[in-house]
Amino acid sequence: MSAPASPRSSPSVASRFWALARTPKWIAALVLSLAIAGAFAALGQWQLERSIDNATVSEIDTETAVALDEIAEPASGMTEVQAGRTVTVTGDLIVDDTVAFVDRPDGFGGTGTWLVGHVITDDGVSIAVALGSTQGGSGIGLTDDPRRDWVGRYLPSEEPQASDFENGIRSSLSVAELVNLWAEPGPVYAGFIVLDDPYVGLDPIRADAPVREATLNLLNVLYAIEWLLFGGFAIYLWYRLVRDAVERADDSSAPRSQAR
Repeated sequence: MSAPASPRSSPSVASRFWALARTPKWIAALVLSLAIAGAFAALGQWQLERSIDNATVSEIDTETAVALDEIAEPASGMTEVQAGRTVTVTGDLIVDDTVAFVDRPDGFGGTGTWLVGHVITDDGVSIAVALGSTQGGSGIGLTDDPRRDWVGRYLPSEEPQASDFENGIRSSLSVAELVNLWAEPGPVYAGFIVLDDPYVGLDPIRADAPVREATLNLLNVLYAIEWLLFGGFAIYLWYRLVRDAVERADDSSAPRSQAR
């Protein structure tokens, strides 16, 4: 009577798997799976290229001056279409409501004190206007400037947290704060204007148009990811089929081994 074979003498699952996988049938199946995976990868790359090619950049004419009341309404938030536009308003400057903001960038690599005025348009709407920059302090007075047409870049209000309210020092241009400082604000536009041509006696402030980012087509990106997953599944399916064939072979040989 012969002794039963020790477990060490039987081939491992991995060795049986690779022995079956190297047979012509499963090599052909692997080649087919790789071809399918390659096709799916190519489709994924195509979808990704389409997403990049179709990336849209919001093309907005920011340099042609338009009337502010044509693109914005008071007491409403600023939109991407409005931000950075060159606008024009007609109204009177309330000199007594002028507020100084220190340590502000002048757009030319330096810093200075911005003087921000309160303009009331002919429609009775208030708008904050950055009149210009100076190297002096907050006690600077304004000379007479008879202009009533104000042209500049329309920018969004800033958060007030950067200001030192306790010491009366302001560095963050917040329209919400200015409303509390002006004598009679009335309805107010959400943003402020930086003048193209500074007020008399002040230095200019350079305000560039905002850089608008391209927007990818997320649907194409999702399709690309799906095709890559399909390609990976094609390889996994080949592996699973070979593994199932090995397990079936083990199951069919188990009764004969026990009979002996």
